[in-house]
Amino acid sequence: MKRSFWFLFLLLPVFAYSQTTQVDTVYSTNTKDKYVITIRKPAGFSTAKKYHLVYMTDGGIGIGDYVLGRSKSWAATIPSNCVIIAIGHTGDWHEKRSRDLIPSDITKNAETNFGKADKFYLFLKNELIPSVEKKLTNKKSRAFIGHSFGGLFCLYLLFKDDKLFDRHLAISPSCWANNNELDKIEEAYFKKNKQLNANVTIYVGGLEFLNKVLYSTRSFYTTVTGRKYKGLAMIKDEIGNANHFSIRKPAVDRALEQLKD
Repeated sequence: MKRSFWFLFLLLPVFAYSQTTQVDTVYSTNTKDKYVITIRKPAGFSTAKKYHLVYMTDGGIGIGDYVLGRSKSWAATIPSNCVIIAIGHTGDWHEKRSRDLIPSDITKNAETNFGKADKFYLFLKNELIPSVEKKLTNKKSRAFIGHSFGGLFCLYLLFKDDKLFDRHLAISPSCWANNNELDKIEEAYFKKNKQLNANVTIYVGGLEFLNKVLYSTRSFYTTVTGRKYKGLAMIKDEIGNANHFSIRKPAVDRALEQLKD
């Protein structure tokens, strides 16, 4: 039977830190690469209940380590109504994050390992989400969390025609990346659309002025809220005395707190 996409699942040993954690390796025909997908279910998970399905980037580093609870000293408390779907890169994650999470829709400023966010988007839309939710059929809503380039990709999702997520939780988004490509994408979207149905929270650290994140995020927020899009609920939460790394714990905690409803 012909299919537009296919998956290769290789069941890996389950990490010892959680009896409710499953790890699979997935191949994408869109990005031509493999990803480690970690699904963390809450204790007492039941198919009779509805859950927020929380997709997130950096499953193997940073916020992924925190959300997946890989150590007692670095472990987030996951709400009992949430299932985490963490996407991790294999191999050179530093290079592959630039490939998958930085967009180039307007300028087409992309290379083999840079600026291919449109391909990663198709991986989510056509491959990962359908596969995951074929197994997790008790979805209450779908959320996305990303940090840094992952936060940039989280905001990039706002301007795609298919609204994949009900909530967007962007932590320290690198809005400046690729010469502020996100601003160009938003401008092109606004020329054709005056409605943007989305629930968005942006977290940014008060000390992130040294890496261009604070000012570019403020500029993006001011522009988007100034558009007066119908259907858009967007807030910006500036966390004082937090830098690009220390923001991860408080921002993730606040993001997960929002999902307790």
